[in-house]
Amino acid sequence: MSTLRIITLISLIAFVTAIGCSTQQSPPPKILPKITPAQGSSIERVWLDQGWDAETRENFWFTNQGAQIIPYDWFVWLEQANSQQLFRHSEHMEMLRYLPMNASKANPGGLPIGFALHNNQTTGENWVGMTCAACHTNQLDYKGKKILIEGAPTLGNFVLFFKKLIAAMNETLADERKFNRFATNVLGENKTNNELTELKNRLQQVTLASAERQEVNKLPSHYPDDFTSYARLDAFGNIQNAGTAFALHDLNNRNTPTGPVSYPFLWGTHQSDVVQWNASAPNTPIIGPLVRNIGEVVGVFGSLEIKEAPFWQRLWGKKLRYSSTVDIMGLGNLESWVKTLRSPQWPLEYFPAIDNNKAAKGALLYKAHCATCHQVIPREDELKRYIANQTLISELKTDPVTAYNASCHMAKTLILEGTKERILIGNTFDKKDNAIDIPVNGVVGLVLKDIPLALKAGNIAERVGDDGKKISGLTEFKNLISAHLNDRNKKAQVIETDCKDGKLDSGVYKGRPLNGIWATAPYLHNGSVANLWELLKQPDNRSDQFWVGSREFDPVNVGYDTRQGLNLFKVNSSNGQPQAGNSNLGHDYGTMLTDTEKWQVVEYMKTL
Repeated sequence: MSTLRIITLISLIAFVTAIGCSTQQSPPPKILPKITPAQGSSIERVWLDQGWDAETRENFWFTNQGAQIIPYDWFVWLEQANSQQLFRHSEHMEMLRYLPMNASKANPGGLPIGFALHNNQTTGENWVGMTCAACHTNQLDYKGKKILIEGAPTLGNFVLFFKKLIAAMNETLADERKFNRFATNVLGENKTNNELTELKNRLQQVTLASAERQEVNKLPSHYPDDFTSYARLDAFGNIQNAGTAFALHDLNNRNTPTGPVSYPFLWGTHQSDVVQWNASAPNTPIIGPLVRNIGEVVGVFGSLEIKEAPFWQRLWGKKLRYSSTVDIMGLGNLESWVKTLRSPQWPLEYFPAIDNNKAAKGALLYKAHCATCHQVIPREDELKRYIANQTLISELKTDPVTAYNASCHMAKTLILEGTKERILIGNTFDKKDNAIDIPVNGVVGLVLKDIPLALKAGNIAERVGDDGKKISGLTEFKNLISAHLNDRNKKAQVIETDCKDGKLDSGVYKGRPLNGIWATAPYLHNGSVANLWELLKQPDNRSDQFWVGSREFDPVNVGYDTRQGLNLFKVNSSNGQPQAGNSNLGHDYGTMLTDTEKWQVVEYMKTL
């Protein structure tokens, strides 16, 4: 072995030692819940061919990623606040626009798609937590057919879901009869007084923790109550606060999540060179997906803690201790399935036929006006890597709030002050620094904490490297970590300089290939444009309000039926000016075409 190779391996061992011991422990025995039938009427759906078989679909829906909302049996038996109907009842979940599903071995509680069973690695207790399928699976309805689209953005209302969940737990604590029904189902008929007391105390603790999370992510009082609503969420804001407020144990160390976005579609995500709407994260093979997915779990109830290491560990160089409920192997499996997901094709067996004469004309117009930012990828090349377009926000003129909040929010760094932002490289944290760097630091810490485990999970996700060879060694893995952190650090330094003058001159939004775009309304990064036809209107002529939450598909305008829904999305605030975060201006490409030409472009986009 060469001297250089020995030094490299010794350095890698030192990195692992500095972060902490392996997360591999002997877990307590698993006691899985009994299969409990779904509540409410079952829903019959049809599927499109997106490269997944039935087993892969169910695995994607219910594979745990380490999120913990409340204990699993509690969620199975919790009643709604204002009735005896169970919280998980299909009518209730459908109202929240999550997707009810029958009970099975993979889904013993009969919960909606994306609500997975997590067996806590330390205690062995079963929890329910969201997995990526909850936010990236959707259903289109058309003339009585319910069509499931894998990887499509949900219409779910996460904020309303969480509000109603907390209300249900509070009412269960307050109403003795409701609590007794809940306790009987959770503990059994032979429950003891001590068990009842312990359950009530525990319910109080979990409810308080949930209410604290809700308060940390609460919007300013001058924002409308339904600002976030259906089909969008400020994921960056939630992830930031998971790091700054919760991981660092200071609930006041937070920023308000005022930049909600439409959930991105998943097909093509694995293949892109960068991810996130603002192109902030390099998608380095092996490492990129792992970091991206751990960050996602942290934002949806995957606990993250960053603590000072015990004194005896600090003596040999370990400064901080990182811990989380994230299931890294589960993430590896989930990414391996996402990697093979294909975009949905316009289903001719259910939707009106495409006018091929119009579409042919639209193809030429699309190439002239759209393809510079949204390249056309042939269906046979969908699973190959591609370079995503990045366009300056100053050129796009779309709402800048998402990008600004993601990059420029600030927070106290507390115990991280003076340590490297990305643990191995980067500037050291100031007393107050960019908020997003704190959860990023935590995610990197979790990867470095157990490199062999991360390597194993990464290989499951990637299978092989770009050269067709499986990445198998720690040295190669370390090189990928270094490349990923360096790329991210360069981007962060540019943005941090921008943030100082408040203009975010280098801020960008990412333009993806539009394969399957017909199944992903509403449009623009913030979901402020209802359908493809509206997107081609000149910005000042776009609708300034429309109904959201309807599943009924509109095959003409290509989006949902906006004449009905569950919430009225309003672009403007009460003063008649665009509400920050809701603007539908900008992205004026193709808007000067004639109406005939615009309809041709719309027809062509149905074929993508």
